[in-house]
Amino acid sequence: MTNPSEQDPAPLLAVEGLRKTYPLPGKGRLTAADGIGFTVPAGGSLGIVGESGSGKTTVARMLVGLVRPDAGTVRVEGRVRGLAAPRGGAARLARAREIQMVFQDPYLSLDPRLTARRCLTTALRLH
Repeated sequence: MTNPSEQDPAPLLAVEGLRKTYPLPGKGRLTAADGIGFTVPAGGSLGIVGESGSGKTTVARMLVGLVRPDAGTVRVEGRVRGLAAPRGGAARLARAREIQMVFQDPYLSLDPRLTARRCLTTALRLH
């Protein structure tokens, strides 16, 4: 029998069956992401790569709550999190403490004079 304290901890991030579609003019829907699933262990990292229009930004926006998925589950440290956009400053701050997005153009969102570590530790200290 395995001691519960010896079991592997829940992954930092676990995504299962994430799906997002957008309506097209007239009839039909565009599938931006379908069947997305991955896990990120504590201390791990993940890069999402693909050609333009492949759904990378849509997936990232769903993870941080900027876009509501049509289906799927996101768990942060084993807890299922609501995927609807947070309402109110306190809700947005609570979500931002769990997961955030680093934008594609780092010169617009990060200070190029500082290391990435310094930028992130400064942000954590301020918030």
